Amino acid sequence: MSVLLWYVPLGLLALLLFLLLRNRAYKVCPWFFAYVAFGVGADVARFVVRNSPNAYRATYWVTEAGYCVLGILVMYEVFRAVLRARIWWTYLIFPAVVIAAVVLTLAHAHAVPPQVSGLLLYIVTAEIAVRFVQVLIFLGLGALASFFGLRWRQYPLGIAAGFGLYATVELLSTIKFSDFGTRFTFLWSLIPLVAYSLAVLIWIWFFRAPQKEEPLLDPKLVAHYTSVLEQYLNWIRRMR
Repeated sequence: MSVLLWYVPLGLLALLLFLLLRNRAYKVCPWFFAYVAFGVGADVARFVVRNSPNAYRATYWVTEAGYCVLGILVMYEVFRAVLRARIWWTYLIFPAVVIAAVVLTLAHAHAVPPQVSGLLLYIVTAEIAVRFVQVLIFLGLGALASFFGLRWRQYPLGIAAGFGLYATVELLSTIKFSDFGTRFTFLWSLIPLVAYSLAVLIWIWFFRAPQKEEPLLDPKLVAHYTSVLEQYLNWIRRMR
């Protein structure tokens, strides 16, 4: 069982990295490419030090901090790839999502004080906030899919779908770890690995072939709803 926990996610991630290189997807999603490359390096580093508890603990939490930073950058990359329209209000959406994620994280920490302390407290709190961002972005893209007619066979939406699954499971397990501390360590390490492997399989499916050059959004629908929104905003201005 322990062998599978190490080799299956790492093998899937290595295959994904190969597909990203073969299809030159790093030109389309550079931050996601950096995330996957970092993930391969992080898993190898954890595997090397797995028999040394102190070294493994330090390596694990340092790499988790790296995942947090890259996770935010990847979701911003996905967000900008989907909403390419240069409309002023689209630039406010991602900061609003980040603020909402921070508020939800702080609200949870206030309601249920974390059972971890020190540097670990900041890393776990940041990880919860990042998972909230990823879940909220995925839900937002799901809403846009029906509203704007998103074309799902595109790299950015595949990235969001994988993160949506993984982040939901990781968010719940990280919250439980924050609530219960080290008593939840085994399940906290096992459940996300299964979800992560499923997320990587989703990414492999999306990146198995080069991306077709087509817009993510239906241009006619974007133009229509943008026009409606501008008319609504003009109406509000006249009401002042």
